[in-house]
Amino acid sequence: MRAPLDMDDTDTLVLQAVTDASVPGVMASVAAMSLDGSGAQAQKSGGRSSAHKRVSRGAAESASPRPHTSAPHPPLPAHAGGSHTPRRADSGPSSTRSSTNCLVAKVAAGAPAACAEPRAPTPAMYWSRQHARGAVPPAVRSQTMTAVGSKLYMFGGWNNSVCYNDVYVLDTETMFWSRLATSGDDVPPCRAHTATAVGDRLFVFGGGDGTQYFSDLFVLDTRTCVWTRAKVAGAAPAPRRTHTCFHYGGHVYLFGGGDGHRALNDLWRVAAEPDAGSGEFRWEEVETAGGRPFPRGYHTSTLVGNQVVVFGGSDGAECFGDTSLLNLDTLEWSHVAIDPPLTRLAHSATLVGMYLFVVCGHDGSDYSNQVLMLKLDTLKWETRAIYGLPPAARGYHACALHDGRLFLHGGYNGQEVFGDLFALELSSYSYLPQVPEFVIGCHR
Repeated sequence: MRAPLDMDDTDTLVLQAVTDASVPGVMASVAAMSLDGSGAQAQKSGGRSSAHKRVSRGAAESASPRPHTSAPHPPLPAHAGGSHTPRRADSGPSSTRSSTNCLVAKVAAGAPAACAEPRAPTPAMYWSRQHARGAVPPAVRSQTMTAVGSKLYMFGGWNNSVCYNDVYVLDTETMFWSRLATSGDDVPPCRAHTATAVGDRLFVFGGGDGTQYFSDLFVLDTRTCVWTRAKVAGAAPAPRRTHTCFHYGGHVYLFGGGDGHRALNDLWRVAAEPDAGSGEFRWEEVETAGGRPFPRGYHTSTLVGNQVVVFGGSDGAECFGDTSLLNLDTLEWSHVAIDPPLTRLAHSATLVGMYLFVVCGHDGSDYSNQVLMLKLDTLKWETRAIYGLPPAARGYHACALHDGRLFLHGGYNGQEVFGDLFALELSSYSYLPQVPEFVIGCHR
């Protein structure tokens, strides 16, 4: 299975000529495989406060609930249950959206506009498009969105022609966007980078623009709005895009990505605090046991306790559906077989209790808007009924979790770059087994 090819991108993962008339849409006859997808950083969930309950739900309780997702298990192959043809999420009350696992009930002809959006019982998960005010960011893909407190910091991305270095902040309590006025060192426009939260700071590494690939480390202090280009001593990771980063034990870890010539599977880490004397940061390459995953970008790396879960991605020729675990205390890899092996790249993966929520992305054949849930103790895929109107199928989006809501912004469907903002309200599902400690795969 081949991964999606982006005809408008110049950053290549593996330099190769591909011509395959049988592959639809974005897969058709291009010269290079791009690496533009960056997994969003996973955040732990909290309960929703009553202040965020949807006011209009009470009046709709008497209506028959109409879920998007009713299948007991995600079908395989992913396109077997229906077309993934992308449609705009705001295309009107009479539009229908279909994916393998997400169906929107048709609105009866002549029904009032207020009935166009199916309502849900209070405990159910619910998609809604957010009409935030303020300095709304442009339509972008391959950006990052990272939660710091109750605010989401969006940085970078591009619209297939222009790459950005702006920082936009969404206040999730007021749903108000602002463009952050920053000072300090100049940060170049970039995409397919990572932005990792360490307290009130964001560690931004790598990415690129056009044919440029970066290996710089920048730190944004969200309290002072000051950018600092880190002074790095010794060896450092090679320039790259579409890698993943996460914070554990006082270090920011980096895994994989692509350098324009090949996919990578190296593991690095840097202490989150500089040397007290020199003020320098020092990278070190981490040696591991157990055999590393195949080289890849477009994947996600999600921190779960003292382990990181690496799922999906692509090496430029194949879309992966494998799952690998790295114990960060023993530095040993293990590789688990999950049935069915669902393939994804340019998706997002967010930890919610004992579940990994995998949202949207590309399955190697088409873009998806599915919400798949990997139960980590059993390592089984599950689905739940989800109400409301979902986002259109896409990848290269950004997701961040705060206070029982999973926010999704932007992305790309092979034809259009999106600038919309959606929220998946987890409702009672935000309390999905909040087990303080559990062992991944303990109940297989």
